[in-house]
Amino acid sequence: VQCMVYAYALNAFTFVYADPDLFGHITYGGEIWNSGKIPATDPYAYTSEGPWINHEWLMEVLFFLIYDVWGSTGLMVFRLLLGVSIIHLLSDLYFSKSNNLPAYAFHFILLTHVLAFGFAMRPQLATYFFLPVMIYLVYRFFDGDRAALILVPVVFVLWVNCHGGVAAGIGIFSMITAVETLRNVFTKESNWLYLLAAWAASCAALLVNPYGIDLLKFFVKTIPQARDVTEWYPLELFDINHLPFKVMVLIFLVTLFSPARKNWWQVAVIACGIFFGFKHARHTVLTAFLMTPYLPIHMATMIDRARARRQRAPQPFPRWAHALIAMVLIVFAAFQINIQIFKLKRTDFQLKVDPGYFPVYAVRFLKENHLNGNILVPVNWGQYVIFHLPHSKVSSDGRYWTVYTPKLIRQNMIFHNGWQGWQYFLGFYHHDLILTGLKNEKLEQLEGWVKIFEGPRSRVFVRTNKPFHPAYFKHLKGMLTYNLSLIHI
Repeated sequence: VQCMVYAYALNAFTFVYADPDLFGHITYGGEIWNSGKIPATDPYAYTSEGPWINHEWLMEVLFFLIYDVWGSTGLMVFRLLLGVSIIHLLSDLYFSKSNNLPAYAFHFILLTHVLAFGFAMRPQLATYFFLPVMIYLVYRFFDGDRAALILVPVVFVLWVNCHGGVAAGIGIFSMITAVETLRNVFTKESNWLYLLAAWAASCAALLVNPYGIDLLKFFVKTIPQARDVTEWYPLELFDINHLPFKVMVLIFLVTLFSPARKNWWQVAVIACGIFFGFKHARHTVLTAFLMTPYLPIHMATMIDRARARRQRAPQPFPRWAHALIAMVLIVFAAFQINIQIFKLKRTDFQLKVDPGYFPVYAVRFLKENHLNGNILVPVNWGQYVIFHLPHSKVSSDGRYWTVYTPKLIRQNMIFHNGWQGWQYFLGFYHHDLILTGLKNEKLEQLEGWVKIFEGPRSRVFVRTNKPFHPAYFKHLKGMLTYNLSLIHI
């Protein structure tokens, strides 16, 4: 059963398409590694202001090193190993308390579905790894291994330099400490002393980063702000989207009526996680991790009690039934692995750049004709441009508030969608080139700009008034050429 779960997870975590932000993360990590320092200001955009708080720098360096040695294949393997490590760690936690295989298989398949939703090649993988590690160490502590808490501050030192999700981690650990301390007031236990010491050390660990207290101030300022990004939208209660997560929540609610003994800090943390999971789709993964040490154990207890009510003495399965179940599981695992291999062979074991999403042809056109400058580009294409056109600067990219103001992000979105007042953005900054999609049809008649390229997904415009861009004269003389062959990451 465990092999079947691992095979299912491997297939679910095998994404063969490149994430929009991956290109930038590799570039930023390479800059840090090669220069030996973290840039204090942003060198990649012409609209950014103030300091650049790069809270993902360590993960970006890791991405660059893997890519530099093993290419995109190495990045895919790294992600798969990370995913299987997460499943293995949580599986080990489960089997230390129960050996009920149906409960294990059902829950971990649901968990895999939820985890796969956010398992893109981004620094957020650090949060998806460090949160289960923290959970594992906390549960080890409650099982009697007090030394396990010593490693929790170490986890936070690494975590705070890899991804901003560390804010959720310290929030969860704070809640566990607070609830358990309150409970110990009535039970006269001493667990709270160890938890409080580990919590204080973890809070201090958050300051071990290149920005010190400024990074924490940045989190406090930006985390509460609303984000116009799909993964930050709330979940609808009565639709089929995010169904595995909703099934997990429903089962959790059922367990609350079970007479089985519960640790109330678990219930409190999970309830808080469910609130944020429905508030922001991105947090469903974190909530699923919080439910994992609790949910399958209580499912197993309910299954065992249901069996006990039906019959006093459990009847063993005949050998042929065991053989049949084993065969079904093996066939299922083999099928999952076969699908995974098929997906990887189709892309030659490399990440694929989807020309239906990225401006592949337009960027190839700019690159072949050596056209550089300040490029007005949609947010989701910015890091792709940064990676492939290192001599240009972009108007925006997926870093959002680590570099740009919310107002600028909104203005950029209005421009590329052609919404009311879109043309004003052209006067706010000096743009040399416009790389845009097909939504803003009014650009075709815009005075002072001319279209020099159009592909299946994107268009390129160049300024026709002072200061002139060299691409304009090349366009007039018919000197611009392009090759529509695809490019890989």
